[in-house]
Amino acid sequence: MSLSTQTLKIVIVSNEDEEFGLPIQYVASIERVMEITPMPEMPQEVSGVIHLRDNVIPIIDFGQLIGNQKSLRTDSSRIVVLQKDENFLGLLTEAATDVIDIDTASIQTPGSFAQKEDSLIEGVAKHNDRLIVVLNCPVIFNNRNF
Repeated sequence: MSLSTQTLKIVIVSNEDEEFGLPIQYVASIERVMEITPMPEMPQEVSGVIHLRDNVIPIIDFGQLIGNQKSLRTDSSRIVVLQKDENFLGLLTEAATDVIDIDTASIQTPGSFAQKEDSLIEGVAKHNDRLIVVLNCPVIFNNRNF
């Protein structure tokens, strides 16, 4: 008799040496950083927009989204394009480094986040001695600022 474990495939992105996981079902593509057109009167976390495959996609600075400084732009920087239904959103990250499977049972919700339905953080998973903050992608899309 085998016990089946549920796994979640996530894309690992980093910001200031911290690792975050984006559930792959929301990831449409991972792109090299291209020219981002600034938009006036937008919140500070909105870097602007890009034109990609006939779509105008708002770009959110991942570092500012999670409360850190602006993401550093280097050769490793990537735009992770997220999709929910017909909506697209790009996250400007310092790096997108890996795609891994994590056991859903290993995702723990820190107590202070457990009560908040609109928390950006789904939970924290331990994977090969690494702590990965798993993000709640629908909450990113539900943010009315962008």
